[in-house]
Amino acid sequence: MERCKGEIQMDLKKILVERFGRKGIEPVLIPGLMKNILASLKDRPDSTHEEVSERLHFIGWNDFDLDENTLQIIIADYEASAPTHPAYM
Repeated sequence: MERCKGEIQMDLKKILVERFGRKGIEPVLIPGLMKNILASLKDRPDSTHEEVSERLHFIGWNDFDLDENTLQIIIADYEASAPTHPAYM
């Protein structure tokens, strides 16, 4: 049985909440952190996870270090939720 886009996105969000929780991020802070990560990627889509972490530290997320796997899950979640228009990001 093929899974729908919404189910996949919910799984990704669940994975992200678990990963952020293991990194000490309170659930209430996750939306703001995600917004900051996506804004960083919008400015520089070719950024590495280290570069995104550096920008996050600059704006106050000092206790959070983004790893490559989490970054890829964030990108997959974003793409799963994005409209199909190519200029969305």
